[in-house]
Amino acid sequence: MIAVVALSGAWWLTGRVSSSGRALPSDASDARDADALAQVVADPQRASLHVNLRDVPNATVRATLHAAALAGVVVSWSAKASLSPMVLSVLPLADPMGGRVVRVAAPDGTPLALSDSLGWLDSTVTARGGVTWPLGGNARNVSVSSPTASARAQAPVLAPLKRIRMFAAPGWEARFAMRALEDAGWSVDAAFSIAPRVNLTAGAPATIDTARYAAVIALHSTAWTSASAIAAFVRSGGGLVLFPDAARGSALSAVRIGVPGGPLAGVPGAFALDAPREGLRMRPILSARSDAVILERSTRPGTPVAMAAFRLGSGRVVQVGWENSWEWRMLGGENAVAEHRDWWRGLLHRTAHVSVAAPVAALPLPGERAPYADLVARLGAPVEEPPAGIAADRTPSPPPPWLFAVAALALLAEWWSRRLRGAR
Repeated sequence: MIAVVALSGAWWLTGRVSSSGRALPSDASDARDADALAQVVADPQRASLHVNLRDVPNATVRATLHAAALAGVVVSWSAKASLSPMVLSVLPLADPMGGRVVRVAAPDGTPLALSDSLGWLDSTVTARGGVTWPLGGNARNVSVSSPTASARAQAPVLAPLKRIRMFAAPGWEARFAMRALEDAGWSVDAAFSIAPRVNLTAGAPATIDTARYAAVIALHSTAWTSASAIAAFVRSGGGLVLFPDAARGSALSAVRIGVPGGPLAGVPGAFALDAPREGLRMRPILSARSDAVILERSTRPGTPVAMAAFRLGSGRVVQVGWENSWEWRMLGGENAVAEHRDWWRGLLHRTAHVSVAAPVAALPLPGERAPYADLVARLGAPVEEPPAGIAADRTPSPPPPWLFAVAALALLAEWWSRRLRGAR
């Protein structure tokens, strides 16, 4: 027995008649959609089933078709329109204030709508192969919809974040860097050398390892005495933020991206403009490693590299060319304090070591994170037309709009005629 079923995916079932002659509803929601399909494939005499799709069906329909294929029914499918592949990723940020990063890969020009369990959040059109949304809060369930598919993903739960180890000299930079990090919720351990064999500590500095610290911030050359421990920390999964004074010597050459260049003075008045970091002095990163990713360039002549990152073992390193970021906080505009804090938060987003407390279970199939890939994995590639012997579905087209106007006028005329006869 052969059946042709036309589905419009996650929202409507538009097929009319199965091979057994049973009429399928034309206004079923996705739950009833799967129920109707299950009744079609439940026929023990069914040999083949061809599905004509208008969009990627929901997970229940895909599972029903997959179960039919596993039970021996030859299932094939085609699409009435081009179905856009889409892959969704939701990852938690390494941030005590919470947050998520939502990334979607889809063909350029695909309209996307973002929502969570509370409702719609944002919409955009993809460019350069995808889009990235930073989200505040700790919502775990996120969905993204396009005209032909809907993907859902759940972010894993992070274990409590560990502390930050800072190497710095006493001064404004260390003071305001610590203030920014502590305002963002991080706990910082530091030791400042103020005289021979005299140290001033903040927190409780301890052995550098991933059991205690999420990242190391090397602002000053005092980090050189712990160079081997820092390198081992990064290779085992820790993060490192490296500033010019710490990167200029050879002690940390194993973990640096490039050699800091000569100092470039800040651009006068830049603190009040759209690129306030241009007001800072910088030492550009020269001769960057071939495997490094350039994160930021200065707008100064030659567009020198101001920030870059690379992976070392299981950890990540971000090297910064900017110096004296406290000047931005003190001399910037009315939002300078928040912008300075968020910039420091962003450095740790890229580097801090995190561990997952409750991972999301991995499935053997792509699932709802990649609905189109899941459809192909379950049923194979689409066919251009139904297999031989299967008639194509003819979905009835809706009646023309003018027919409703004629019907309304006819009803009005009938009512008026009855009123006139009653008046006599």
